[in-house]
Amino acid sequence: MGRIIRFLGAAGILGLLAVFFSYLLAPAVDAIRRRINVVGRRQRPLPRAAAILLVYAMLFVPGALVWRAAAPVIEQWVRVTAPAAIARVFASSRVPMPPRVDPLVGRTAEAFFAYVEREIRRALDDLVAAAAYVRWLVVTPVIAFVLLAYAPGFRRSALRVLPHGHLRWRGGEYFRDVNSALAGYTRAQLAAGLIVGAACAAAFTVLGVPNALSTGVVAGLLELVPAIGPLTVFVLAAGQAAHPILVIVFLSAFRIVQDYVVYPRLIRRGMHLSSIAVIVWIGAALQGAAGVMLAIPVAGCLSVSLRHWREYHAIERLVRTASRSRR
Repeated sequence: MGRIIRFLGAAGILGLLAVFFSYLLAPAVDAIRRRINVVGRRQRPLPRAAAILLVYAMLFVPGALVWRAAAPVIEQWVRVTAPAAIARVFASSRVPMPPRVDPLVGRTAEAFFAYVEREIRRALDDLVAAAAYVRWLVVTPVIAFVLLAYAPGFRRSALRVLPHGHLRWRGGEYFRDVNSALAGYTRAQLAAGLIVGAACAAAFTVLGVPNALSTGVVAGLLELVPAIGPLTVFVLAAGQAAHPILVIVFLSAFRIVQDYVVYPRLIRRGMHLSSIAVIVWIGAALQGAAGVMLAIPVAGCLSVSLRHWREYHAIERLVRTASRSRR
């Protein structure tokens, strides 16, 4: 059963990355199709599949060269530097409680720090374990290709199956709102990752944190994992810094601004979720880092589905009431 759950979590992550990737590439594919026409008597736009392959070639050729040069450094950082920093932080955090402190408070504090350490080590272990399956990431652009090339046709075919009238209109609105929610999530996560990565890299460089650029890039990537990701970066940066207090002060202030001002504004337009914290921790309890990553987009799609279900039945009740009154 555990293997099945892990497999489903990994498949969900690949699917989420494919959706993320397809939403990022869709504007570029549309721009290329508008600018490049097929040579012939009729000036037709470039086929969608050809435009996608052209975008892939422009991205993956330089990306492969960069990955080949950076892979040894990244592997060293993930397997050696990051675990050593976490071990150093928690090895030096066993501070005895003052004698006047209530034993219950002391036990609660110890349980809290043990929980934080366990979750951070679990997130890092997931990252290290995922490195062995990095080759499976090639599935992501394949799924993204299918989504970009055939999703519009699938949507039209699905709507043709529905009967004419209100149900077909409702199906079109449902697809549009799901697309809007996923696009809003993608834009919010991309913007949040860029903001966090750039801010952390600049601040860590000023504060003299070793591997400042690498840590900043990891901070941007781990922004995809709400709660657990920022907490992991918090410990990693503090564990490497010569002046950890300055790093802690900066990250604490930055997380307050990011989590309570910036990110809610980024995600509010596309995904109307009011209980993001509860959703995140339910995902963490169910499937760790993978569950946290999947929690928000899945909750967004379920929220859209529930809203359309309620609206559909409300309109159906009104129609039945109106037909009865005419009789």
